[in-house]
Amino acid sequence: MKRTFLFLLTLAAALFLWTGCSKAAPKEADLTKVMENMKQKITNTQMMDLSSEDLMPNYGVDPKDVKQFAAYVDSTGTKGDEILLFEASDDSAAGKIEEKLSDRYHQKEIEMKDYLPEEYAMLEKCKVERDGNFAALIVSPQFEDLEQIYHNSLK
Repeated sequence: MKRTFLFLLTLAAALFLWTGCSKAAPKEADLTKVMENMKQKITNTQMMDLSSEDLMPNYGVDPKDVKQFAAYVDSTGTKGDEILLFEASDDSAAGKIEEKLSDRYHQKEIEMKDYLPEEYAMLEKCKVERDGNFAALIVSPQFEDLEQIYHNSLK
Protein backbone atom coordinates (compact mmCIF):
# COMPACT_ATOMS: atom_id res chain seq x y z
CA MET A 1 0.00 0.00 0.00
CA LYS A 2 2.77 2.41 0.95
CA ARG A 3 4.70 1.52 -2.20
CA THR A 4 1.69 2.17 -4.40
CA PHE A 5 1.03 5.51 -2.71
CA LEU A 6 4.70 6.51 -3.01
CA PHE A 7 4.75 5.46 -6.68
CA LEU A 8 1.60 7.48 -7.46
CA LEU A 9 2.96 10.49 -5.58
CA THR A 10 6.24 10.30 -7.53
CA LEU A 11 4.38 9.92 -10.80
CA ALA A 12 2.15 12.91 -10.04
CA ALA A 13 5.18 15.04 -9.16
CA ALA A 14 6.96 14.03 -12.36
CA LEU A 15 3.90 14.86 -14.47
CA PHE A 16 3.52 18.19 -12.69
CA LEU A 17 7.14 19.13 -13.36
CA TRP A 18 6.98 17.90 -16.95
CA THR A 19 3.88 19.92 -17.83
CA GLY A 20 5.18 22.99 -16.02
CA CYS A 21 8.41 22.97 -17.98
CA SER A 22 6.94 22.39 -21.41
CA LYS A 23 6.87 25.36 -23.75
CA ALA A 24 3.81 26.54 -25.58
CA ALA A 25 3.75 25.69 -29.25
CA PRO A 26 4.87 28.56 -31.49
CA LYS A 27 2.10 30.60 -33.07
CA GLU A 28 1.21 30.01 -36.71
CA ALA A 29 -0.80 31.99 -39.24
CA ASP A 30 -0.87 32.58 -42.98
CA LEU A 31 -0.72 36.38 -43.04
CA THR A 32 -1.84 36.58 -46.67
CA LYS A 33 -5.06 34.77 -45.74
CA VAL A 34 -5.45 36.91 -42.62
CA MET A 35 -5.19 40.05 -44.74
CA GLU A 36 -7.72 38.70 -47.24
CA ASN A 37 -10.17 38.18 -44.38
CA MET A 38 -9.48 41.69 -43.11
CA LYS A 39 -10.04 43.24 -46.55
CA GLN A 40 -13.63 42.04 -46.43
CA LYS A 41 -14.24 44.29 -43.39
CA ILE A 42 -12.35 47.39 -44.55
CA THR A 43 -14.52 50.24 -45.84
CA ASN A 44 -11.70 52.39 -47.27
CA THR A 45 -11.74 51.65 -51.02
CA GLN A 46 -8.47 53.46 -51.72
CA MET A 47 -6.08 51.02 -50.13
CA MET A 48 -3.12 49.27 -51.73
CA ASP A 49 -0.88 46.32 -50.97
CA LEU A 50 2.82 46.87 -50.33
CA SER A 51 5.70 44.69 -51.48
CA SER A 52 8.90 43.66 -49.72
CA GLU A 53 10.70 46.52 -51.53
CA ASP A 54 8.57 48.96 -49.49
CA LEU A 55 9.61 47.63 -46.09
CA MET A 56 13.00 49.26 -45.62
CA PRO A 57 12.34 52.70 -47.18
CA ASN A 58 8.89 53.16 -45.62
CA TYR A 59 9.22 51.39 -42.28
CA GLY A 60 12.90 50.67 -41.68
CA VAL A 61 12.18 46.94 -41.56
CA ASP A 62 14.95 44.77 -42.99
CA PRO A 63 13.39 42.11 -45.27
CA LYS A 64 15.95 39.62 -43.87
CA ASP A 65 14.16 39.88 -40.49
CA VAL A 66 10.82 38.95 -42.04
CA LYS A 67 9.56 35.39 -42.51
CA GLN A 68 6.24 36.59 -43.99
CA PHE A 69 4.21 39.78 -44.05
CA ALA A 70 1.10 41.43 -45.40
CA ALA A 71 0.67 45.19 -45.70
CA TYR A 72 -2.34 47.18 -46.84
CA VAL A 73 -2.26 50.97 -46.62
CA ASP A 74 -4.26 54.02 -47.66
CA SER A 75 -3.03 55.24 -51.05
CA THR A 76 -4.33 58.82 -50.77
CA GLY A 77 -2.35 60.09 -47.79
CA THR A 78 -5.52 61.65 -46.36
CA LYS A 79 -6.57 58.67 -44.26
CA GLY A 80 -4.67 56.99 -41.47
CA ASP A 81 -5.62 53.45 -42.49
CA GLU A 82 -2.57 51.21 -42.34
CA ILE A 83 -2.45 47.49 -41.65
CA LEU A 84 0.97 45.89 -41.25
CA LEU A 85 1.23 42.23 -40.26
CA PHE A 86 4.60 40.54 -39.78
CA GLU A 87 6.01 37.22 -38.78
CA ALA A 88 9.64 37.71 -37.89
CA SER A 89 12.39 35.21 -38.59
CA ASP A 90 13.18 34.91 -34.86
CA ASP A 91 12.60 36.56 -31.47
CA SER A 92 15.33 39.17 -31.95
CA ALA A 93 13.93 40.17 -35.33
CA ALA A 94 10.42 40.35 -33.83
CA GLY A 95 11.71 42.85 -31.28
CA LYS A 96 13.23 44.99 -34.04
CA ILE A 97 10.03 44.89 -36.08
CA GLU A 98 7.90 45.76 -33.06
CA GLU A 99 10.16 48.75 -32.42
CA LYS A 100 9.83 49.92 -36.05
CA LEU A 101 6.04 49.56 -35.90
CA SER A 102 5.97 51.57 -32.67
CA ASP A 103 8.08 54.25 -34.35
CA ARG A 104 5.61 54.30 -37.25
CA TYR A 105 2.67 54.59 -34.85
CA HIS A 106 4.29 57.57 -33.09
CA GLN A 107 5.10 59.18 -36.44
CA LYS A 108 1.43 58.88 -37.40
CA GLU A 109 0.45 60.48 -34.08
CA ILE A 110 2.63 63.51 -34.80
CA GLU A 111 1.42 63.83 -38.39
CA MET A 112 -2.28 63.53 -37.56
CA LYS A 113 -2.62 65.35 -34.28
CA ASP A 114 -2.85 68.86 -35.76
CA TYR A 115 -3.62 68.15 -39.41
CA LEU A 116 -6.13 65.29 -39.38
CA PRO A 117 -7.97 65.42 -36.02
CA GLU A 118 -10.64 62.88 -37.03
CA GLU A 119 -7.98 60.42 -38.15
CA TYR A 120 -6.02 61.11 -34.94
CA ALA A 121 -9.08 60.20 -32.85
CA MET A 122 -9.29 56.91 -34.75
CA LEU A 123 -5.54 56.29 -34.31
CA GLU A 124 -5.78 56.65 -30.54
CA LYS A 125 -8.00 53.54 -30.42
CA CYS A 126 -5.42 51.47 -32.33
CA LYS A 127 -2.10 49.99 -31.27
CA VAL A 128 0.99 47.94 -32.04
CA GLU A 129 0.84 44.34 -30.86
CA ARG A 130 3.34 41.52 -30.55
CA ASP A 131 2.64 37.86 -29.93
CA GLY A 132 5.73 35.65 -30.12
CA ASN A 133 7.35 36.23 -33.52
CA PHE A 134 4.24 38.03 -34.82
CA ALA A 135 3.94 41.81 -34.74
CA ALA A 136 1.17 43.99 -36.10
CA LEU A 137 0.10 47.59 -36.51
CA ILE A 138 -3.59 47.89 -37.30
CA VAL A 139 -4.91 51.42 -37.86
CA SER A 140 -8.45 51.49 -39.17
CA PRO A 141 -11.94 52.67 -38.24
CA GLN A 142 -12.74 48.93 -38.17
CA PHE A 143 -9.92 48.30 -35.68
CA GLU A 144 -11.95 46.08 -33.32
CA ASP A 145 -13.14 43.78 -36.12
CA LEU A 146 -9.70 43.58 -37.71
CA GLU A 147 -8.01 42.94 -34.37
CA GLN A 148 -10.47 40.10 -33.75
CA ILE A 149 -9.65 38.54 -37.13
CA TYR A 150 -5.93 38.85 -36.35
CA HIS A 151 -6.19 37.27 -32.90
CA ASN A 152 -8.43 34.45 -34.11
CA SER A 153 -5.95 33.57 -36.86
CA LEU A 154 -2.93 33.13 -34.57
CA LYS A 155 -2.99 29.49 -33.52
